Amino acid sequence: MEFDLAERVALVTGAGRGNGREIALTLAEQGASVVVNDVDEEAADETAREIEAGGGEAVAVAADVSDPDEVAAMVEVGTETVGTVDILVNNAGIGGSGPFLDPEYRNAFRDQLDVHLHGSLNCIREVVDGMAERGYGKITNVTSIHTKNGVGMAAQYDVAKFGLLGLTKSLALELGREGVRVNAVAPGWVNTRMTADFDPAVREKILDNNPLGSFAESEDIASAVAFLSSPASDYVNGHELRVDGGQVPVNDLRNGA
Repeated sequence: MEFDLAERVALVTGAGRGNGREIALTLAEQGASVVVNDVDEEAADETAREIEAGGGEAVAVAADVSDPDEVAAMVEVGTETVGTVDILVNNAGIGGSGPFLDPEYRNAFRDQLDVHLHGSLNCIREVVDGMAERGYGKITNVTSIHTKNGVGMAAQYDVAKFGLLGLTKSLALELGREGVRVNAVAPGWVNTRMTADFDPAVREKILDNNPLGSFAESEDIASAVAFLSSPASDYVNGHELRVDGGQVPVNDLRNGA
């Protein structure tokens, strides 16, 4: 199987830390030039410097993916610096879900949708025409284990991720004949900053329901994205690849659930 990404250009959003950073580093190791995006300019710069230190090519571009103008400017800078985007990884995301009955969280849907769903749409809009013109493109949307069954106390996050999965399925049908493959990677529970503050009782329940008995590492997610970004997956389209260790659903994120 062919995993060589030489002469390809990848745009990875939310690549300043966690899964996004590891995805950017892994794609660079496979030979891709990488546009490293993050809302945190310093974090994006750090990832880009690490790629360059390893002999790769990268450019860091700070941008809020929920802002269409910032996304357009980001893609322009990336194109002028390292080339036209062949591979897009929509990884940028935020936390912040909570009980729907709490008014503070009941009004938090817009933020989740703006980053996860609208942010991905903004990025796709800016690169898809070029992909279709060249007859080649790989788009990977990072969804979540939540799309397996939904998770209580996380309706805001779930709505955004289910929407992103729907977008993946629909665009795969529409863009396949243009040579553009659209897939998703659904991480399970990963050792990142987002899960570091989980209540110990919640962590224990998650581990008890995982056949592998552990959280994933960011490298596990990055490997799946690298596969979907490579020629080895050229006949994979409209698929959500779960990287969750066979996790049995955990239906509620409240402390002590």
